Amino acid sequence: MISLIVLALTGGCSKEETTAFNDYDKNWLVVEDDANDASTHARYLFFKETGIPVFANDTIGTQQRIDVFGKEYTHYEKLSMSYSLGGVQTGAPPLVQSFSYCNKADVANALTFLRDEIIPVLPKEVHVPSILLVDNMTSNAFGSYAFKGFNTVVIAQVSKITGMDAATMANYKAAILRALLTNTILESRFNSLLDKFYAVSRKYVPDRDAYGLYIYLLNSSVKGLPNGVPITTQAIGFLGTDPRNSYYTPISTWMDVCMYLEAAVANTQAQFKQKYGDNQRIMDKYAIMRQIMDQVNFKIQ
Repeated sequence: MISLIVLALTGGCSKEETTAFNDYDKNWLVVEDDANDASTHARYLFFKETGIPVFANDTIGTQQRIDVFGKEYTHYEKLSMSYSLGGVQTGAPPLVQSFSYCNKADVANALTFLRDEIIPVLPKEVHVPSILLVDNMTSNAFGSYAFKGFNTVVIAQVSKITGMDAATMANYKAAILRALLTNTILESRFNSLLDKFYAVSRKYVPDRDAYGLYIYLLNSSVKGLPNGVPITTQAIGFLGTDPRNSYYTPISTWMDVCMYLEAAVANTQAQFKQKYGDNQRIMDKYAIMRQIMDQVNFKIQ
């Protein structure tokens, strides 16, 4: 009896060890042509031209697979929107709360917009794994225009691109470029400059961390501001509270970077100075952000 059990276990292990996983490391982030589908053909031509795969569905392929028990199943490869930035997540993770697929008829206009307005200003060193075009989107951190996921950048509102006024378009482009540039701006080669950026705000909260600070503790925590300057989140160099929780200063350093990055792109230098020129802490952080952006060859107007 015991020998039969051992034999059965040995046979099971042997079967698992010999299971083959052919082509499971397939590169899914490509666009295959379909001349009979105008939307797919346009995305294929864009991919051939730029090297950036653009999708209109978060399920980008299927594959028949066999599990370790020899049972066949269908694998659905999906783009990941559950992870926003590099490094350790702090606080509530950014996430896309909801989205709706765009119409195929809107894809061509979206690709033209990307080709004319985004690709020419995007530094060549910036890697874009893929782009997912959607219509409506809501997120808990980055609004309704653009979101950087693990292997894709979600670009929403594509049906409204042609009807956007100048102010809306400026904010729209800024959100997209923020999503595309984030990883590059946060690279370790900029750690020295980024530490100076974070230190501007941390200087005024000597006994706690200025990041993730409950706003009702500001009055008892902030020290050293110039006489007559009211104690606020902006007074210590933040553009606002954390977009995920308005009761706190930016919960993480990278959220602070994202907020400045988007504001720096959305505004010309003159516009930014007009808004914040009387706040030296904000202008100091803006100057550091501009240094980083200059080093990645992204020019602010």
